[in-house]
Order: sequence, then structure tokens, then C-alpha cells
Amino acid sequence: MNKKRSRVRSRRTQIRLHPVTEQRIAKMVVRVLKKNGGGTPQAPAPLPGAVPSLPGPPVAAETETVPSEQPAAAPTVLAELDEARKPPGPVDTKQMKVLVRSLLSEDSHWHTEQSILDGLRLVTQAAAPVKYLYNLPAGLTAIPFDLLLVLGNPDANFFDELRDPVLSGSPVKAIWLADAAAPAEQLPSIADAFDLVFTQNINHIPLYRYMGCRQIVYLPFAADPSVYFPKTVNIAYQSDILFIGNADPRTREMFAGMKPLLADKKVFAMGLGWQPEDGVTCVRPLADIQEYYNGATVIIYAQPEPGQVLAIGACGGFLLAENDPNLYEYMRPDEDIVIFRSAGDLQEKLGYYWDRPELMRYVSTNALYGSKYRNSCLQMVLKLLHLAARR
Repeated sequence: MNKKRSRVRSRRTQIRLHPVTEQRIAKMVVRVLKKNGGGTPQAPAPLPGAVPSLPGPPVAAETETVPSEQPAAAPTVLAELDEARKPPGPVDTKQMKVLVRSLLSEDSHWHTEQSILDGLRLVTQAAAPVKYLYNLPAGLTAIPFDLLLVLGNPDANFFDELRDPVLSGSPVKAIWLADAAAPAEQLPSIADAFDLVFTQNINHIPLYRYMGCRQIVYLPFAADPSVYFPKTVNIAYQSDILFIGNADPRTREMFAGMKPLLADKKVFAMGLGWQPEDGVTCVRPLADIQEYYNGATVIIYAQPEPGQVLAIGACGGFLLAENDPNLYEYMRPDEDIVIFRSAGDLQEKLGYYWDRPELMRYVSTNALYGSKYRNSCLQMVLKLLHLAARR
């Protein structure tokens, strides 16, 4: 008998209403009470078995939803928060006019200025280069420019030119420094004259901030595609290993660890302090550095310079680079560059990739693709314009 009663009780089920249905019933009861003049209705208690829900319309797995009864206009504070969360709107660079003042040295950046101007002309309404601000034609000074862009490091007479420029309107003033190797020494005296400072080396940002610069952005010059591109080179430039960096105790330790791997290989060393007895061929290229980049099977770069890292990628070179903060924003570790952090790490990675030429081709191909598209001069120029337009 007890077993039978137990079975009967076990068959009993409790009916649970969906939260949406419960809310509809509650609203209907409230409407009826109001219509019959029942006074101020109290909030209905939840039905038996109901699951508590948060204020507002519940989220239900139904196709039909209950419209919210919240006020149409959100509180001012919430509206401001929602506005702050929105990403910046699009920038129409085609409406921008840019005035470019170049201080780049002709020997090291003779193509950079022209490449930047070509990129600006593609994506802006106007991009006008000038040699000296006080030599601007009278007609040009009447045109309001949105951006005054200075290329290169400031010279001795630069502050006098910038102090009272003959420009119409109030353009954003930006300087794109050529400071990959060393920081701009004369920047402190004119730091407050610029709204934006673009640096080639991310390690200089704390120093420039201390100098008083308002906003500093890491933006290296793109590799010049007319100089750096894949090609076949003479045997004199060909090597198994091209090591870039000065000879010091740290780099010699790297070589000591790699000796078993370098025994039967042709090794070039590009830097100061190397001697033939170190088991390397010393090279000190000037205008033909791209030939050595194209002729090397593996390039090892100690204390890498950002501009040259991009140039190696533009040549389709396979690069093992020492860890540096500059390598992460525009390069992808293990995708288009391989990073090492110690002599032992370098030895391990060199041996690993040397035995896997298909992986070296994968990395070098990605670096070449990135140079042509992600890190092209046009992309760098667009980033600069978008930052300037949102000042």
C-alpha cells in the first residue's frame, strides 16, 4: 500500500508558467483594477512557482517579445555614457588639406618625402609641399589648411619659422620625426608647438613626454618599395647568415652559442668591431644594403631598428630579431618575424627553422605581404590623417 501511494505522489506535477506569460497576466489584472476603480494597485505578487526576473522585459526563447514600458528618453547620465562608449566616427580624409614642410636629409630619406606626398595626394583634397614657410606664395597662404605636417628632425632655424607661420586658419600641427636611431635633441624647445608628435622608435615616447609633447604616437616610415623589393643578387651579396649588430660581449656570446650551426656556412657580419678571425666576412654597405638583405638566407638582427625591420620584410627576408618593443605593433611574432630573447633562444630557433625551409618561406612571405599592404606608406599616412582629424 505504501508503495502505491508513493507512486501516485511521484506522478504529481507542478505547472509552471513562462515568465512572459506571468507578466502578461499581471498586467491584465492591473488594467482591470484600474478600469473598475479599485484604487492604487499594488504590485502583484509572483505566481506560485514563478522564477524571479530582473526589472524590465525578460529575455525569453520566444519569437514574440513584450515591449518595454521604460521611458522613451534615458536619463542624461546614461545617455552620456552611451555616447562615450561609441567608437569615433569615420574621418573623410578627402576633405582635408595638408601643408607639408620637409626637413628630411636627402642622403638617407631621399625617397621618403616623395612617397609620403604621393600617399597624401591620393587620400586628401590637397597636399602642398613647401621648402620654407616664409616663401609661401601669397595665394597659397589664403587657403585654410587642416594640417601642417613637418617631416624630419627640427633644425636650428625651425622654431623661428614655426613661431609666426603665415597660414590661414588654425591647422593641426604635427611633426613626423626621423628618429629611429636616436631621439630628436632639439625637440624640447618647440615641443609645445605641436599637437601631435610621430616617432620612429617607441622607446623615445617616455623622453618626449618628459619634454612636454602633448601626444606622441609610434609611427615608423614605411619601407620604400622602389628600393626594397625581392630580387636575385650577385653571388658577392649572397650568404647563409647575415648578422646585423656591433661586435660586443653580448653579440659575441650569441656567436659562441651558434658556432656548431655556423661551421659550414657563409656568414656576413654588418656592424662595427668585427674581425675576419671571428669567422665572419665583414660588410659595411652604403647604398647596396638591400642587396645583402636579398642575398641572405637568414638575417639575424641584434637591437633591431624599426625602419630596417620593415625594409627586410619588403625584400622578403627571413628575420630573426632580438626582442624589442618596436616589433609588436607593426609585425606579428612567429607570423612575419621570429623573435629571440637570449643567446640560447637564438641558437634553438636558428636550428629549428634552418631544418624547416618551408616555415622560413611562410614567415618571409607574410613579411612581404605585410610590407605591401598592412605597413605600406599609404596605410601609415592614413593612420596619421585619422589621428590628426580627431584632434
